[in-house]
Amino acid sequence: MEVKDYMKLPYTRMVQEVDDESGHYFYGRILELDGCQSTGATLEEVYQSLNEAMEGYLEVKLENNLPIQLAL
Repeated sequence: MEVKDYMKLPYTRMVQEVDDESGHYFYGRILELDGCQSTGATLEEVYQSLNEAMEGYLEVKLENNLPIQLAL
């Protein structure tokens, strides 16, 4: 499988709204892909950023022949 094939799978995206000492933002992660996470100022930004992070995550895994957990 290639990156584009993995990107089409129904991975679980979890997004949380955060208000802390650094301000207001959204934090998102892909539950099945350990360490695949991102942030954004808006929901639209966090989803876009999370997709970019996921693409990079998958590229590194594939380039290094590392296992990739499939969507649940």
